[in-house]
Amino acid sequence: MRLLRSTDVSERVRGLERLGEVGTPAATELLARSLEPGGAAKGYEERLATVRALAKHADKQAPRQTLARAMASSVSGRADDGGETLVRDTAALALARSAHKDALEILGKALRQEGPVAASALRALSAHPPRNLRPILAARGAPTRTLIDLLDALGDQRAFSALRGFVKHGSPELKGRALVALTRLGDYETVAVARLWLKQTKNDRRLRLAAAETLLMAHAPDAGRALSALLDEPDTAEAATLLASQSRSEALLPGLAKRLSAADASSAPALLAAIGRIGTARAAQLLSAELANEEHGTAAAYALGTCASSDAGQHLARALLQPKTRRNAARASVVREVVLGDRVDDLDAALRSLIVSEVAADRAAGAWGLATKDTKLARTLLGRSDHVVVRAAARAALAVDAASVAADRLAGESDPLTRAALAIALTRESSARRVPTRVIVELLEGGGAAAAVAAKALSARDDATLRPQIELLSKSGDPLIRAHVALGLSDSRAPSSIGLLAEMYRAEQNADVRHAVIVALSRRTDSTRRATLRLAADLDGDERVRSAARLALKNVALSPLPTGRSALWLALVDSGTGPSHPAQARVGTPSGVALPVVADPDGLVVMAGLPEGPLVLRLATGSDESNAPGR
Repeated sequence: MRLLRSTDVSERVRGLERLGEVGTPAATELLARSLEPGGAAKGYEERLATVRALAKHADKQAPRQTLARAMASSVSGRADDGGETLVRDTAALALARSAHKDALEILGKALRQEGPVAASALRALSAHPPRNLRPILAARGAPTRTLIDLLDALGDQRAFSALRGFVKHGSPELKGRALVALTRLGDYETVAVARLWLKQTKNDRRLRLAAAETLLMAHAPDAGRALSALLDEPDTAEAATLLASQSRSEALLPGLAKRLSAADASSAPALLAAIGRIGTARAAQLLSAELANEEHGTAAAYALGTCASSDAGQHLARALLQPKTRRNAARASVVREVVLGDRVDDLDAALRSLIVSEVAADRAAGAWGLATKDTKLARTLLGRSDHVVVRAAARAALAVDAASVAADRLAGESDPLTRAALAIALTRESSARRVPTRVIVELLEGGGAAAAVAAKALSARDDATLRPQIELLSKSGDPLIRAHVALGLSDSRAPSSIGLLAEMYRAEQNADVRHAVIVALSRRTDSTRRATLRLAADLDGDERVRSAARLALKNVALSPLPTGRSALWLALVDSGTGPSHPAQARVGTPSGVALPVVADPDGLVVMAGLPEGPLVLRLATGSDESNAPGR
């Protein structure tokens, strides 16, 4: 074909896609040859297009064999190359989706070799669970962690026998993983094995940790005691602390308290969090005793704010009366009210006293708390002349009414840090429309925390004039900018934006960007979007992207900024390498939107009402920040 001989990558890709549409034996043979050394598929984009084309014909043996070779090979020579990972994942997903016996055998063999190919096989079989496990389990080779992880993820009762065999005859690491997997499947005969391991395997931390996790999962009465013993051992203490967060046993408190007494600033938050999750009156008492600690008092406050014990609110109420603990106790009390619905006595009075303090950090804490509790107060505080108050109140400006006021202030604000904080209003299209394009472009070009949401707001205004700039941004070297361009295009009224979104998805290596594209497409009604959605639902290597695409195919419009009852409590420590200005940061939400925030003068960033799921922090730098006046 003429297109395959072209020197232009996009034309070669188009030629490969056409061969997939033709689908004859001659066409699939040409696709197979393109993957050979010197073939038309010279880079990962062409290889990806070829694999996707062959995936349409995975019901035939020859294409499946080609897909198997594509999964196992790498043109770049680097198995961890992002583009090659896409190719490998797509090939593996196509094989798993075909459900043919020979395809499952190929994936089963891949699972017996640790490494990137095995990881792709794991992702593929998790996405398309096999109806028949036999080809997977009967594959030649020694068992691996990845194989056991797959059986654990599938939750298939037919894996019982294989997992029991791994517990008896595997290496210590595999034995431990298999025991936990069996317990998750509901086989509580593992409890007796776990207790035996705790008695007889004193020198193997992997088996002892797996045994403790098994007891926790089975809700065994001696789970807390077993885990407490591991907290006292240097080689298991750190891992045991992570497991302790899954337990509510008071038996863990002495061990956690002992570790806390010797903990440094980096390890104390995890210990305090584990104590808080135990959620008993004794746990609340231990946290309360740490509120005045200069190194980790802030982490203790957050743990107390989210502690389930009703006594925690009483401890916070007392801490509100003490000057040394009042500020963080007030923040924690607001978090407690939002997350748990538990109101702390005298909180409103404490917040009002903080906001009139001469100490800037106190005013920030008071402003954030009042704005979070009352949208009307948030609107008032966003109009204050005190930049410390405005920046803190802006973190509560996700509600529609407050976002509109923040947008109006942003339109005329000159202070760089305050502009960055107010840019949170750009996350909502309704409030972003109130901000002039000139201001949005300035925020985008200035970098800093607001650049990503500025890219989103600009892309939502997609028209003939702005399209060239939007297309450039869609190819930005920063995946966060690319993701926000996609999210912005969900509000574009230009029919051609569907084509731009499809082009963005086509060879995108970053899963967050691909997810943003799918979120954007879910909010559109154009029928042309469905081809990209079907591709993502079947062959995307990222589970979150696949799930979003499957929902979108059911006409579910995914929210780019869902709200919830989660909270963020983060201390940003000054490195001492530059001017002492409040730090800018971007808080990435599960939907993909990165909220611009400016830390309070004491370095804390506290937010509430956020969606459930992992939050990602990225510190932001830019010309605006470096020129910001100290306040």
